[in-house]
Amino acid sequence: MPQHLVAALSKPPPERVGEGWADNHVYVQSNLMAPAVATASVVAAALADPLVPLVWRRSLIEVLCMLCYGEQDDIADACQRAVRGCVWSLYEEIASGRGLDAASYAFELLLCFPDERERLVYFQERYRAHLATDLHAQNFDVHTIDG
Repeated sequence: MPQHLVAALSKPPPERVGEGWADNHVYVQSNLMAPAVATASVVAAALADPLVPLVWRRSLIEVLCMLCYGEQDDIADACQRAVRGCVWSLYEEIASGRGLDAASYAFELLLCFPDERERLVYFQERYRAHLATDLHAQNFDVHTIDG
């Protein structure tokens, strides 16, 4: 899987998220496959790598969402543990203002960590303009989500 991701990063992101490196290898729709946890670790590391093209951030974060919210709870939980180490990269994505979609996916991914809720409320208000309107405080209460 890492070699497929590295090869993909040298090209523009595919139209369908994960196509050619994650989709149908790591997950099929919302069903997680055996390499999901290892892939979550590799993708989380890629978010911290300054050499990974910025255009890929939305796609990488969206793949992490698919892995952390997949149907197999045990695998999804293991993916969440793998992603836990990159929470500051996700907050940085929200604060950066580089892209609404990437920031919104980062926000949604951070919701799987209940101990991050208070910080998320702050980021939700402070970086409101960087998030999709359905994630604004008046439309979405962070505290009502099950973690």
